[in-house]
Amino acid sequence: MSSDSYQEKIIAFNGEVLYFRLTIARLNDGETDRTSELLFRRMAFKEITGCFETKSEGKASINRGTSNMEIMCCSSAIDARTGMLVPCILLKQYKKKRASFRYALLIVHSSNNLEPHMEFKLQYELKDSVTLLKGPTVLWSNEETVYFTSLKTGKVLSVPIQLPSVQLIGELQGKGIVILGARKCMAEEHGDAQSDQVVWGNEFVGYCLETEKTFNATQFLPHAYSSVVTCMFIDTAEELDNQLKATVVAATTKNQLIWFEGGIPKDVCQLPFEGPQKIEKATTGREDSLFVVTFDCGYVCSVWKEGWKVASSWQGIQSLHIDDFVHCGTDQILLLFETSNTEDIFKNYTVTDLFEITYSSNVEKCEDVNDDSAVQDNRLLTVQALEARLQSGLTSLQELQQQLEVKDRVLSQSSMALTSLIQGKECALSKAEEEGLVSLWEEETCAEISNGEVLSVAKDLPEFVEKVWQRVVDDSWVVGVKLTESACLSLDDVSLSLLMDQDICTAPAVIQSQSNVLQFSKSPFSGSFPQCQTEPLAKKTRLASEKSGGDSGTSYIEKSCSEFHRSQTQTVTTVTDLSPLLAFSNLNCSVMMHATINTFHKGSLRAGLPVVFQCSRVSLNLEDISLGKYYPKLLNNSKLATEDASEDVFTLMAVSRKWSFQIHSHNHTLGDLHEWLLGQMQCQRVGVNPDYLLLNNQGASGVTLFNWKRKSAFEGTLHILCSNQAILLKCLHSLSGILPPSCEIKYLKLGRKNDLADSLASALEKELLMLRDSISSLVNKTNTDFTVRVRTENLRPTLDVKAKLQHYREEFALDQELSSLGMNSEVDGGVCKQVIKNLSAVQLDVDRVAWGLCKSYSLFMDP
Repeated sequence: MSSDSYQEKIIAFNGEVLYFRLTIARLNDGETDRTSELLFRRMAFKEITGCFETKSEGKASINRGTSNMEIMCCSSAIDARTGMLVPCILLKQYKKKRASFRYALLIVHSSNNLEPHMEFKLQYELKDSVTLLKGPTVLWSNEETVYFTSLKTGKVLSVPIQLPSVQLIGELQGKGIVILGARKCMAEEHGDAQSDQVVWGNEFVGYCLETEKTFNATQFLPHAYSSVVTCMFIDTAEELDNQLKATVVAATTKNQLIWFEGGIPKDVCQLPFEGPQKIEKATTGREDSLFVVTFDCGYVCSVWKEGWKVASSWQGIQSLHIDDFVHCGTDQILLLFETSNTEDIFKNYTVTDLFEITYSSNVEKCEDVNDDSAVQDNRLLTVQALEARLQSGLTSLQELQQQLEVKDRVLSQSSMALTSLIQGKECALSKAEEEGLVSLWEEETCAEISNGEVLSVAKDLPEFVEKVWQRVVDDSWVVGVKLTESACLSLDDVSLSLLMDQDICTAPAVIQSQSNVLQFSKSPFSGSFPQCQTEPLAKKTRLASEKSGGDSGTSYIEKSCSEFHRSQTQTVTTVTDLSPLLAFSNLNCSVMMHATINTFHKGSLRAGLPVVFQCSRVSLNLEDISLGKYYPKLLNNSKLATEDASEDVFTLMAVSRKWSFQIHSHNHTLGDLHEWLLGQMQCQRVGVNPDYLLLNNQGASGVTLFNWKRKSAFEGTLHILCSNQAILLKCLHSLSGILPPSCEIKYLKLGRKNDLADSLASALEKELLMLRDSISSLVNKTNTDFTVRVRTENLRPTLDVKAKLQHYREEFALDQELSSLGMNSEVDGGVCKQVIKNLSAVQLDVDRVAWGLCKSYSLFMDP
């Protein structure tokens, strides 16, 4: 008779749960031969059912003869060969005959394949303090010595320092794998007898595995705490002025959780249990963080980072895991409770973030306490709300039809007036009041403009203009205005227009142009310069630090980029076609600025007042254009870092269209696209802002700007600004040749405001058509039912024609009365439900496009 024994382990990986089960079955009674089977499953949490469901599974049979198998630990680590995060499992095999321990590290791939990664032998047994880090590298501590091995080393190595107490073995950005621990301090090793190490008898030191150097770890913990700290967690670590500034959370033998900043204790929280073993961090959905502490005997508690108080505590916990299980962008805590049912480890669990998300396997279904009257009241309110929305939609549709009719009449009259003007005939136009139109300018504003109060810049408005410049690129004339900081504080919705002088034509003519609109916040220069914000920040890297260089070259580049972004947020441009203007040998124009006085202006003008004033005059002649006076000098020398070079970059941005592509690789890391741009594409860095690369080998019409934003080793965004689509296709064809075959290139429409505006208009039109068709179908359905009812009545035998005619007259009068009151719109519930469902789907599309259009205003300014 055979008997089985098994062991279970669980890890959280990419929002899923990986379940491992090692079963050891004895083949025959009295025999020592055993066969082992390793079963692993990928399980995902389903919000609808509130349960973990199996997505895929795999298994492997291991026959080791007389050896005993055991799962030492399982964790996720970065595979140095591919740069990807993979789940790993470490197995222990004990052979009694040889009295040795054999350890095997396996990697689980996304295809549910188990790959034997490496094996190593030891003459002693490893305990629970085993850590798997990038490589994967296996690290453990034995008899005051830390050992490690990996596929790269090929053998077991030891750290050259003795550490009786190890507080942390982890990864630190910029330093790699580090080991932090305490050791006894010898007085003869330190010349100063009053030093902290000598006074406390212990010193806190660290060892970097990559550089093979020992360093003083007082920036993490003071020497005085080295002997009482049982475990620690590095929240942030940043190197400033060649000094590492770290924030650390540490648990002590006094059952205290202490917050350290730069090696100095800042706050203390008393823990509810004894024996803290491990500290983890969870980024929750309430814009706060939780530090989760695991204790002996299945105790767990969580502490809010803000307030530094105990948030909750649990008992009888078998295992704890932190990940985004419900896929909402933030972390949740998975608590697996101890249960008597050993066959199902997910019999009793809880998924929570202690705020909005809580799922539990042992929550009983709540009874419905609503009585029938309450249910009927709710249904009545729902029906009334739906009827009100249908009536509102019908009214909106009628108003839209009236506006379309007015639009058609105005366009028709304008076309007739333009034709008469060309033929030299007079054409009388109807007044705006007769067409039911109103001016976009308020009467008070028009009166102020006519009196010259708003147009007077020198008297009533401060000096808002710092500089006016112009450029000519190919067939485009670009005029730019750099505003002062006072303009950014006092104005909003700034745009430009060009007004031709009266000496050329009988009346001032507005030149058709396209201007970008600047929208300012309260104080655009009070903090950092605006940056392109991609996705909402869901999670933070656990051990992260950004290393900043201190050389003069880096400082120059940062200063140059800062000045460029500063000028970009202050500059407004307008672009017009040059060809129609070349008929005039000398062209003089007034640069008119349109803006709105915001609430932060403290002058005599009231907030929200639209103003227009002349900010400068520009002149253009054919001789200067032929001599290249206004040609961007940046195209001849990309290394220029002057203010004129910044204006040249703004010119290229104004005349170019912007395309954004998200590049994502699943299996391989992306190469350095800067090497491709600088090498194969023969681009040059823009001196005024090195984030931009310039391609200028196709002439003025083929000038292209590139900007590569790397988000991770597998993902990034490439922004391309050019006016020639043929050049764009060539660039994309060359790019596809250097990317991995499995790489995905996704076209992003978020930065294209014109396309989004068209999409929003189409979505709104679709919603209106859906609303019209839905109401029409409901009305037709009601009329059809009424007609069928009348025809059915006509099929009855004619007994008394006069009586029936009188009856129909009374019913018709009653129907008319009910129709006037809006009470006879009886619609089938299923049809009404389907109409509401279709309308909701269309309205969601409209909201999504509108949100994207709002986001595009911030994303378009900084690629």
